[in-house]
Amino acid sequence: MDPLIAKSGKSFTPLPINEEQGFPQSFPLVFAGGTYHFKLYANVAARLLVDRPQFIDVPAEEAFLVLSVERELTDATRELVFRRKIVPELEYEAENIALLFREQRIARDNLNGSGAHGTHVVGGIARRWA
Repeated sequence: MDPLIAKSGKSFTPLPINEEQGFPQSFPLVFAGGTYHFKLYANVAARLLVDRPQFIDVPAEEAFLVLSVERELTDATRELVFRRKIVPELEYEAENIALLFREQRIARDNLNGSGAHGTHVVGGIARRWA
């Protein structure tokens, strides 16, 4: 995967988001000497799904992705370092990492479901101070 380049010029390593796994999903990632645990879920108002759209473009007024990141401590416990809804092209900073999400298009069938339905979510991680 090619790195994501932010408007600031910072290079982001792609996150291993499995689009076919659907949402919610979680995964661990070892980065810059630390272990981080990522959790992504889609918050979509039920009224937006009434007409059964094939895709939900997020963020929208009543639809967005939420990301939580926990850092694993030396005693194997975890500490929450980041939780918020994410907006494309906005760089987020949390402790020693920076996060960037480029695209967020979620297939309706990937909300609490898995499979190849065309979901496309692109995010990356970088060192906060490079």
